[in-house]
Amino acid sequence: MKIRTIGPLLLVLFLVAAGHSQANSCAYTFTYPKAQVPFSFCVTAYGTLASIQSPIGVNHLDPVNPIEGWTGDITDNDGGHDGWSEVPGMGIGIGSGPLPLVSQPHGAGTLPLIFDFGEGFLERVDAVPYQRQIILTLTVRSCRGSVRDGTDCYWSGSISRIANITPDGNSTGNFAHSAFAAFGYVTHGVMLSVDEGAGCAGTDPNGASATPYDTCPVSAPFVSSGGVFTSWGFHSYNGHPMSMRATYRVF
Repeated sequence: MKIRTIGPLLLVLFLVAAGHSQANSCAYTFTYPKAQVPFSFCVTAYGTLASIQSPIGVNHLDPVNPIEGWTGDITDNDGGHDGWSEVPGMGIGIGSGPLPLVSQPHGAGTLPLIFDFGEGFLERVDAVPYQRQIILTLTVRSCRGSVRDGTDCYWSGSISRIANITPDGNSTGNFAHSAFAAFGYVTHGVMLSVDEGAGCAGTDPNGASATPYDTCPVSAPFVSSGGVFTSWGFHSYNGHPMSMRATYRVF
């Protein structure tokens, strides 16, 4: 079995040009002014976040170049190995393939927002406005459809969700994490968490990286600028796709 290449395994970072800046802008905006705390966020055409705001008007991602997205590393039982990522703020994923197919089952301007990247994976964006939550579910499809001789197959690897957070609109904030949640805050902040038992979460004083975080080493909280991340391991056996969920919460 051969893995369908979705993106580059060797990730090369470069400065984001004007064209990339456009790709890293809002394509779908969701605003909830009547929530307990006004809440708004927007999503790019690549399924990444370009803005998280609460109260509305305070950016928790860099408004000039928001860095948010996900990375992955995958191996199959036939010895294939590949990686992929979508982090438009780092110039990653843009131009490496066609845009995903996007659907909104309940109509334009509503959630869920579903991004279909073809054979490899599917992403779903939901929200719980009164909890100020953004829920991102990534499904790695089974490799079943790509094997014609009927033999069993599986994909395994790790996936990370990453973001550079600017708490309360400040470039410097307080960062900390537990086993399953990472957060940055000044007066207001953002938490990124993963389902308990499904993975781990952490913070990075060097800022979010385009390299998959396959572990979450324990580190002391820090006061600076930096990134937050979550990480999952997965096994996608024949006929059994694997779904993983990350949640942002504004507090």
